Amino acid sequence: MPERQSITLICDPLLSEYGPLRPAILIADRFKKVGKKITIVSTTISSKLQNKLDQMGIQTVNLQKEPFLKKNESMAWLEEWIREAAFCLNSNSICKVDGTILNFSNTLCFPSHVWYALGPPTVTLNNMKKQLPLHYKITYLVISPILKMLDKTFTRKIGDCSKYVVAGSVYLSSIYREFGVHVNSVIYPPLDCNQFKPRTSNPSEDFVLTYFGKEAIFSLLKLVLDRGIKVKAFGGKLSLAPKKIREHRNLDFLGKIDDAKLIDLYSHALFTFYPFTDEPFGYIPIESMACGTPVLTFNKHGPKETIKNGETGWLANNDSELLKLALRIWNNGYPKVLRKNCTAGAKKYDADVIADQWLKLVNDAYG
Repeated sequence: MPERQSITLICDPLLSEYGPLRPAILIADRFKKVGKKITIVSTTISSKLQNKLDQMGIQTVNLQKEPFLKKNESMAWLEEWIREAAFCLNSNSICKVDGTILNFSNTLCFPSHVWYALGPPTVTLNNMKKQLPLHYKITYLVISPILKMLDKTFTRKIGDCSKYVVAGSVYLSSIYREFGVHVNSVIYPPLDCNQFKPRTSNPSEDFVLTYFGKEAIFSLLKLVLDRGIKVKAFGGKLSLAPKKIREHRNLDFLGKIDDAKLIDLYSHALFTFYPFTDEPFGYIPIESMACGTPVLTFNKHGPKETIKNGETGWLANNDSELLKLALRIWNNGYPKVLRKNCTAGAKKYDADVIADQWLKLVNDAYG
């Protein structure tokens, strides 16, 4: 097979197919469908994802750098990042790879045609430090000077060994410029809009949907619940929420759910409530929009770029405005045209659209 047809994607630990790992899997799938030979290289690959990639016909190279903290994906990622950034213990196991090399990773530094830069870790940690549990907060405050210095040096190192640097949002592009990395272009992460789409033409709209993640601002959720807004929440971070929220009469916490259940929730929610400390791009907003449900969030970071205020959701400038908007929408609703605007607006992030952008970039990078 001609070398031009071979593409190697370098990925972070493949422990799940969500969040920052989703772009690599969706793009690999689209490349495979247009006849590319795809190989994915990762520090570690879960058996579930290995089976999925095998079924997709995608070759894999598992470097078997098993993290000690494998059960916690965020901590496993941080562990792998420190190994590479401080000691180069991950990339030294990569042998020769074929064709065009796309580095979608922050845990493997390797010469590549394109680096997909999805966010320096210390920026995220710094933005969310107030929300961290006390033991994590104290640990971070002690070691943050070292981590920030390491992050800056390592980020520049990956940028220097890449022909092109692509950021996952305009916001991220500005962050990387502050780190001294030249960003050539922006390509947003993809979403499978054949999967994420409205499940009903008659949504119940009798609840608000939110997400329990490390970036969630639980104090704002508590205010919303106290005002009588019925909220359904999903995610695996219930332990981060204060007891008063976990046991609140207006909260229905559903835990980790599969995509089918999530799409059903998006489709029926009145709106998705998304207060965050840090969001380089934000899959929650575009998933919600793809299912026809507008999003209420902050006018900053990635969501500022994906949501059109008053058309596909609402962008608040501060906590007080966010709460006022939540109450107004809960009590008064909104024009139904917003639901149509949402599904139309989400199409620009569809995996087929984004894959075309990557294919063009790959051809340019190879030339």
